[in-house]
Formats: sequence, C-alpha cells, structure tokens
Amino acid sequence: MLQKLNYIHLNPLAVRWNLATDPWDYYYSSARYYEMNEKNFYFLKDVLEEF
Repeated sequence: MLQKLNYIHLNPLAVRWNLATDPWDYYYSSARYYEMNEKNFYFLKDVLEEF
C-alpha cells in the first residue's frame, strides 16, 4: 500500500506530466494530508489507520 501511495504522490512530478515541483504543491495530491497534516478534502482517510 505504501508503494502505491508513494507512486501516487510522485506521479505529478514526473517529467511526462510536470504538474508540480513538490508532491504537496499539486492541489489534488494527498501528500499535503500526510506530510503537513492538512485535511483539505473530507473524503481522505489515512491508510495507516485503516489496517
């Protein structure tokens, strides 16, 4: 699960997409939720708390 989460967070940084310079800069990324504890989207759940 963490491998997939890291992939999702780093995907906007890929040269192919070039959507952001840091994972938490991409507006729709959950990286801000995990890294900065900002809960901007009500539907996000911490995967570490689900197991």
